[in-house]
Amino acid sequence: MKKILIFSLVVVFLVGCATTPSLAPTTPPTQPPAPTAAIPATEIPEPTATTPPPATQAPEPTALPTLTIIQPEFGMVLIPGGEFVMGCDPQHNGGLGCPQDELPLHTVTLSDFYIDMYEVTNIQYAECVAADGCQPPMSSSSELVQSYFGYPDYDYYPVVHVSWLDAADYCTWAGKRLPTEAEWEKAARGSAAISYPWGDDEPTCALTNYQSAGTTGLCSGDTNPVGSHPLGASEFGIEDMAGNVWEWVSDWYGETYYQTSPGENPPGPEGTTYRVLRGGGWTSAPIHLRISSRAYDPDFHNASDVGFRCASDTGD
Repeated sequence: MKKILIFSLVVVFLVGCATTPSLAPTTPPTQPPAPTAAIPATEIPEPTATTPPPATQAPEPTALPTLTIIQPEFGMVLIPGGEFVMGCDPQHNGGLGCPQDELPLHTVTLSDFYIDMYEVTNIQYAECVAADGCQPPMSSSSELVQSYFGYPDYDYYPVVHVSWLDAADYCTWAGKRLPTEAEWEKAARGSAAISYPWGDDEPTCALTNYQSAGTTGLCSGDTNPVGSHPLGASEFGIEDMAGNVWEWVSDWYGETYYQTSPGENPPGPEGTTYRVLRGGGWTSAPIHLRISSRAYDPDFHNASDVGFRCASDTGD
């Protein structure tokens, strides 16, 4: 009995030990997250069949206004000899007064002569270059056009970027010569006491190609084809004697030459430093378009508003 009692106590003790909980800390089980409410599915609308808009074409560039280019007969006009009054007339100068180098008014007698109806064009000058009679212009561009000289679109525009020497060479090659300053003024003035080749009316872009008002008032900003301004022609029908391009004449420049010049066929003073240009150009203000206006530059000068025309004797 004692053994049984002892045995029973041992069994009870062992069973008690086996069921004692562990003292090690345990992490409580993580609660599962609450279920997220389902987001209702958004219905994606069926694509609506639409007709795509027609392809938009790039707009055509706006064309710059163009002038009608004529193919002029490159003829000369006979200017009858006789007397005319040369220089600045204060009564026909817009009240501006007269520069000293345009005074005094003086009577000049000229022999008959011929002068070109138009300024010498690119196509004419190119013939001289091709024949080795002339040097090419100092630049083949104009003010706005990169490809100007030697390009058919500009054949009938005045040649520019030519020096006095180039102009003289061309006229000699063509069997002509540069006009004297007196001949040029007679061809522009005719027999009348007027300010401009067309009369005393102020210049407009219909009459000539010039700077109408300040730097933004240019009629074209470049040369025009010859023959573009018939309304601005002189009494003899000669065009562009005012505006488009300045024109070389044969004379040397002398500020006081009019005070001592001979009364018959004045050739200009003896060699000085500068040659005379006449008529104004597309960059010129009205004061420089006056018939009596004089400008001067070295004989090697060239610019995008400088050209020329030729003259010749009658052979009598």
